[in-house]
Amino acid sequence: MKDKRYDTLVEKLRRLHLGAFAAFFEMLLDEDPQKAAAVAELLETMADNELAGRAERTVERRIKEARFVKTQTVDTFEFNYNASIKKLRKRFLQLLAADHVRQGVSVIFAGSSGLGKTHLAQSLGFAACQRGHRVLFLPCATMLKRLVSAEATKDLEREVKKLVLPSLLIIDELAYITMSHEEANLFFQVISRRHDQHRPCVVTMNRPFAEWNQVFLSDATAHLIADRLTEKAEIFYLEGNTYRKKH
Repeated sequence: MKDKRYDTLVEKLRRLHLGAFAAFFEMLLDEDPQKAAAVAELLETMADNELAGRAERTVERRIKEARFVKTQTVDTFEFNYNASIKKLRKRFLQLLAADHVRQGVSVIFAGSSGLGKTHLAQSLGFAACQRGHRVLFLPCATMLKRLVSAEATKDLEREVKKLVLPSLLIIDELAYITMSHEEANLFFQVISRRHDQHRPCVVTMNRPFAEWNQVFLSDATAHLIADRLTEKAEIFYLEGNTYRKKH
């Protein structure tokens, strides 16, 4: 009768794609339980070390692929510099701990320049990388240039797929520029596709939703984009003295 104590070890070996090792160990367990017990501890230690190493390399790769401007974590964010920001601390930390990416929850940071929106957005992205999620950070202007260029070269579908693929897409400085009708349409395609596939976004913006018709030049387009971004989202409004002025 199979010894259930070693199920975890066998599962680890299979996760490492060491099926032959797992099969041999199970055979040894049936034929010579004493010898199997003698090698089990060493095998498990080696499997644990390999799994930990692979997980660490995956996180390093995810962070590199995310293309953050710089690595910014929640540990280096000063919530106390501003009374308004301090009030957001508890809710933000709860969101950070909850794995909002797996839950399909988007996050929007709204407020004027210098309040730390990008820092908080990148903190969420860094945490998502540590959980093994694929993340991509892009300034909105860069994203639009890529889409317009791809459409001009008849490569739009491939570019849209690149922006839909990551588990989390961070769009920085959304409302800093006014989009043309072409850019707004391309932007909508990405947001709509991600919405349909339950892939969340993190967005930083310096204008309230009421002024989005000035960003997208169309009430209808502004409404459609806002509707998809906020259907399942946490929204943080940042106010008060700027973070940059303090430093």
